Amino acid sequence: MSLLARIAARLPEPAQPFVHRLGHIPRLIVAERFVAETGGLASIRLDLQGAPLAAGRPVTVSVVQPATGDSRQLSVRDWTLFRNSFPVPFPAFANEAGDIFHLFVTQGETPPTTAALAAHARRIGLDARPPVVLPSASTFGMARALPGSDDALPVAYGIDVFWCDKHGMYFEGWIHCHQHRLSGLRIRVGDDVYDVPEFRRREDLLTFYPDHPHVVDSGFVGYVQGRPGQPVHFEVTSDAGSRSIPIELPKSTLLKEPWTEYQHDTINDFVHTLGRFVTEVNERNLVVAEIGSRHVGEASENMRNYFTGAKRYVGIDIHAAPGVDVVGDAHALDRLVGQGGIDAVFSLSVIEHLACPWVLAAASNRALSMGGIVFHSAPQTYPLHETPNDFWRYSDEGLKVLFGPATGFEVIAAGMVNVMHMYPEERRGVFASVPINPGYGNAFILARKVRDLPDGAVAWPMDFDESRDRAAQYPVRPAT
Repeated sequence: MSLLARIAARLPEPAQPFVHRLGHIPRLIVAERFVAETGGLASIRLDLQGAPLAAGRPVTVSVVQPATGDSRQLSVRDWTLFRNSFPVPFPAFANEAGDIFHLFVTQGETPPTTAALAAHARRIGLDARPPVVLPSASTFGMARALPGSDDALPVAYGIDVFWCDKHGMYFEGWIHCHQHRLSGLRIRVGDDVYDVPEFRRREDLLTFYPDHPHVVDSGFVGYVQGRPGQPVHFEVTSDAGSRSIPIELPKSTLLKEPWTEYQHDTINDFVHTLGRFVTEVNERNLVVAEIGSRHVGEASENMRNYFTGAKRYVGIDIHAAPGVDVVGDAHALDRLVGQGGIDAVFSLSVIEHLACPWVLAAASNRALSMGGIVFHSAPQTYPLHETPNDFWRYSDEGLKVLFGPATGFEVIAAGMVNVMHMYPEERRGVFASVPINPGYGNAFILARKVRDLPDGAVAWPMDFDESRDRAAQYPVRPAT
């Protein structure tokens, strides 16, 4: 039975033991046993389609030979490159054909220990399962010589990340010449080349090549400007000669949906947290205020309709418009509604347009009754908009500082939603890796007032007339 078939058979029954969430092991996705079809096992190829992998988190594949205790681990930061075909190369085992191995796939920043995996295998009775069949991946990461190159120079490599756009291709990985010291690497895409200026530290590779301590200096990154889609070669130089290697890039398929399961999880967290705010307002019959309530066409939703159980709904905005009950600057929220005049306040993608959000946090504390609640969402990664009044971007940690203990609040929930990727025009140096390090469209927070702020607890030389004039520069767009 194939691993894919085994996973597919278990997916409708999430209680089956192939998925476990244990405190001492990173999130365990797969625990299986398989039979080696050849001796000297040095690679496998996994098909994890349908497995519950979360985007943006590294995957570690652990292969253990239970009879000897020998093990191998490989971590891949961007597993989505391989999606349906996940190649896993490693130093060869001293096994015979037909030997049994254990396979574990985990997700998390820290790889699991072999002792923890062995204990888990005993706990779930892994050795009682019939073994699955895994195809080999013997060609992945092994050099194939071009005419005129030195066939005798041993080379192994791994591509952790690559991406391309219309301007070129980005590569991140490692390359190693075994007992020989690496001295240079040129990445060639068609006729375009990039000479790697320096090699990065890769301490993790010492586990696989303990007899070659220089392997720790074999990491590389590079962006090759030129037309993508051309044949890729690594031209390697070492103290024993040079070699040119044709590179087979990992293949991937398009997602059936334009989002990932992880994206679903973050959206669900956001909706659930906002729902908690709305439910409490309605069930407790609270006075609620919305900052930025102005209706501007179909793009702005009338949130008033969600608060049918509220004692009173107060729409606040810097400009008079439909949906606005009080025109004024949110920095002076307590002056607009009175101290203790409301029980709840919220905004959706508004506080990035407030010049001094810490002043808003203090004003919110004064405006709220004791035990009152706040909900805010604001961009974390988003284009410049509504200038000149586009001032800030927030992470969930930033919102927890703004609406946290220092301003008299207790954080109930916070998070970030909607994964975003950035593609800078500058593609050299640190900018080349920006597209593979995602941000989020929005951060959000739900917090409760637990104490009154003493006078002067949040101080800022605020001229409220000047602040109101600055706030009024927010663009006024006609309703459609």
